[in-house]
Amino acid sequence: MAILFSSGGGRLGNQILNLIHLKAISLGYELKVEKLNDNFIHSKKLALKFEIQDNLITWKIRNKLLKFSSLNKFLLKGYVILIHMFYYINPFAKSYIIGSLKNHPKYLLGDYLGNNFSTDEILKKAKKMNIVLSGWGLRDWKLVFKYKNKIVNHFIKALDQDGYIKKNIVSEKYLFLHIRRSDFLEVKEFKDINFSDQIWMNSILKLCSKKGLKKVIIFSDSILSNQFIESLEKNGIKTKTPLENDRNNFLKLFIKYISNASQVMCNASTLSLSLAFLFHEKVYLPSLRNDFQQISFKDAHKVYPTCITWK
Repeated sequence: MAILFSSGGGRLGNQILNLIHLKAISLGYELKVEKLNDNFIHSKKLALKFEIQDNLITWKIRNKLLKFSSLNKFLLKGYVILIHMFYYINPFAKSYIIGSLKNHPKYLLGDYLGNNFSTDEILKKAKKMNIVLSGWGLRDWKLVFKYKNKIVNHFIKALDQDGYIKKNIVSEKYLFLHIRRSDFLEVKEFKDINFSDQIWMNSILKLCSKKGLKKVIIFSDSILSNQFIESLEKNGIKTKTPLENDRNNFLKLFIKYISNASQVMCNASTLSLSLAFLFHEKVYLPSLRNDFQQISFKDAHKVYPTCITWK
């Protein structure tokens, strides 16, 4: 028997977070766990799904993350609908829909459980029958921390196959900085993680001073002002923006620098959190009231504001 995770909300960072929990679930419940391809992660073979195995890497991240044709999106949604229909009418299988209705395609057939469901009950049922599940919130943080070493090793092997990780190639200590604004600005619930340039500046300088760092590697989805960069350099902080001349290799550069960073500061970007989880024990966020906020990954899913996205 097996559980098939068909779809969930969000982009690459959210899909990596889904995989982290699916990997933990496969280990903790000794259950066959499969995942349908999505717009960001797909089977290494010419298949529509992949199994999350212990010693074998069966998935990879798509090379071009930002270019998805309308046809591909339509076909993916159509396949999700069809597979839920098949499981729904099969008397020996179950179709479940969890979380918010906006986090999966419309017209799915299945038992809608909303947010009030027991992950344990679903997974125990998957021991007796095949289950397909769609939505956001299939989580087991206890298992994630119990099997963290195995999870980290699995993901590093998967990412390393395409040469994303180059450990120890950067000898100079630095702060990895990810400023995410764009779609955050459009979500009311995210207002507390949309920091002004001044708050970012204050937190960066305070953290660099405390940790003895003289360099900042900056990734941002919005154009930073010259004044922002100049202010850092006037305070003795060297800056580097790797995407300035090489946007086509965004993911490789992002993973390269976050894996080698001395410290990581972000504003609760799930991509930053999911990748920092593999290489660091904590992250830093700017703070409205203090110099900065330090958050351990053991608490990040329940501590505000990281719990907004890391849950």
